[in-house]
Amino acid sequence: MKSKIIVLALLFGSQINIANAGLAATTVHSRANCINNESITWWLGHSYDWRVVSTHTNIYGGGHLIDTGYAVTWRQAAVHWNEAPLNDHRWVVSGYHYLSDYGNGRIPFDTTSVGDCSIYNGWWDY
Repeated sequence: MKSKIIVLALLFGSQINIANAGLAATTVHSRANCINNESITWWLGHSYDWRVVSTHTNIYGGGHLIDTGYAVTWRQAAVHWNEAPLNDHRWVVSGYHYLSDYGNGRIPFDTTSVGDCSIYNGWWDY
């Protein structure tokens, strides 16, 4: 019985961490090969002057970037809709997350780089 309680407590605790993503602090993440390729910065209910630059490179040497420019918002997303079939494994996405007040807006306050559809990147860091 005691081991069941411990397991349930651990599972419940991990769910709380998931729920904190973007609610307790700024969250940054990128995803690749997930139908969309994307890099996103957000904090629900807290608007900042954010910019996201997302580079999308494929295994054949092609690629491009999406630059959102600066905007005061609670969620800034650089997304290429329908660029990569789910689990395609051809794309690598790197996100550069900027805040206008950090480094005079010229250097990112955080970076992300992924080659898969995992939403982990950045979600449980706070």
